Amino acid sequence: MENVKSGLTALFKEKSIREIEEKMREWEETTVKRSLAQAPERKKEFTSFSGLKLKRIYTPLDIKDLNYLRDLNFSGEYPYTRGIYPLMYRSRIFTMRQYSGFGTAEETNKRFKYLLKHGETGLSIAFDLPTQMGYDPDHPFARGEVGKVGVSISNLKEYQILYDGIPMDKISVHIQANANSIFMLAIHIAEAKRRGLTPDKLWGACQNDVLKEFISRGAFIYPLEPSLKLTCDVMEYCVRTMPRWQPITVCQFHIQEAGANFVTAFGLSLANAIAYVEEMLKRGLPIDDFAFNISVWNCVSGPDFFEAICGFRAARRAWAKIMKERFKAKNRRSLMMRIFVGSGGVNMTRAEPLNNIVRGTISAMAAALGGVQAMNIQCYDEAYAIPTDEAIKLALRTEQIVAYESGITGVVDPLGGSYFIEKLTDEIEKEYFRIIEEIDEMGGAIEAIKKGYMQSIISKQAYEYQKKVEKGELIRVGENLFFEKTMPKINVFEVKEETEKVIVERLKKFKESRDKKRVNEKLKELRGAAEKNLNLVSFCIKAVEAGATVGEMADVLREVYGKAEDVWTP
Repeated sequence: MENVKSGLTALFKEKSIREIEEKMREWEETTVKRSLAQAPERKKEFTSFSGLKLKRIYTPLDIKDLNYLRDLNFSGEYPYTRGIYPLMYRSRIFTMRQYSGFGTAEETNKRFKYLLKHGETGLSIAFDLPTQMGYDPDHPFARGEVGKVGVSISNLKEYQILYDGIPMDKISVHIQANANSIFMLAIHIAEAKRRGLTPDKLWGACQNDVLKEFISRGAFIYPLEPSLKLTCDVMEYCVRTMPRWQPITVCQFHIQEAGANFVTAFGLSLANAIAYVEEMLKRGLPIDDFAFNISVWNCVSGPDFFEAICGFRAARRAWAKIMKERFKAKNRRSLMMRIFVGSGGVNMTRAEPLNNIVRGTISAMAAALGGVQAMNIQCYDEAYAIPTDEAIKLALRTEQIVAYESGITGVVDPLGGSYFIEKLTDEIEKEYFRIIEEIDEMGGAIEAIKKGYMQSIISKQAYEYQKKVEKGELIRVGENLFFEKTMPKINVFEVKEETEKVIVERLKKFKESRDKKRVNEKLKELRGAAEKNLNLVSFCIKAVEAGATVGEMADVLREVYGKAEDVWTP
């Protein structure tokens, strides 16, 4: 009986497809031709932000091969296309964590508390460039950059000020550190221990994605291999001792900010994620011990609402397949991709910056409809400077309005089943796997980076993007369409002139107050551990507790590993 029923269903489906195909031909020959004669289409070809061709209309013909249980299934079920949790936002709203940090630790602590007061549900720390590059604020290379694009944190005392009055076990934090992740995690743990908290009680994540630094952002400290080793040290330590901590957030965001389109950037970041998994497996850790600890930080697809939604859905499905089929993961949590999204500074314009409020809103809606776990919406003054209190509060309010007023969060995957959404999701997933296969053929992400392959793709697409903007092929309202010649005046955040002097002077006093002998002993132990190729996290924690600074620990490892610029030119 079941065979008969199945056969009849297939027959009816085949008949229905034929009818739609016939109607489609008739529609194109009559209705569309007549309409084109009266009003030609605005462009010869319509594409998504990443260049995927878009049809005029999508029908059941575009998803005729779709198998619901295989390709979509219910939320919380493999392949997680519709979301990694069964109830999604009906149970818990996405975490709202605005990227914040500037000037002194006191100023950033004040900004944290300001955001938490207004309803932020998680923190995200921005460090200044010297901190990111492993230089203390008194180093000559740090001059003029201290506290400019993030907060200056060089030692445990500064971190105590940064986290004053903020519970480390009740509010999650995303530590936006990459090449210096091992030092910032060590400081975070040392401060927690001072408060009587063990590492297993801490809640949060590190970005810790050094590979994307080599291909896009450039904030690397050591050569590629030792940099990767330190990333995996952090991952291994957290997996073994910090169950509430995600030790790596593989970052598509900065690859797109550097110029790659959304789909390419996501494909490259997936290839990087595979490289991290392979390195962890080499250390002898079973896949199901650490796979769930990997998350992804993304940039919304330019202003392309639908490409972003489909890109997130496709990524979850692709990652689930990679974990299950390539790495043979068995635990269902290992197959789940958690996504933290930012709207992207690349999407914001200096021209008519208030337009960026609309762009941020579109991004927040796309992220919510795409089923992300956390978001950070860039502010309307993003193209000018660090956001003002007014701007960052408005960005937070945007997320809150989407969460609590829009109706988007009342239904799981509300756009699922749309002919267009499902077709575009399929196309994007295929493009992800094409990129991964291309990189696999080169020997994997590490070899592709060494050969400059990823860097060349990003550079090429960045150039193409800028040409399209300048020619008006890629519309930027207020910048290359409907624009004014005069730039608007807005209130822009400025770091106080005396900030660097205050921070440097405080560091001087901190160094004078330390037990220098103990500091030197712990730095010597760190050097010895590095030379023996041991996991360095615990050694960094002990050095921090003794009073060692980020710059001093980084210098010790520079002596062992060398500097990235000595052997590597991106």
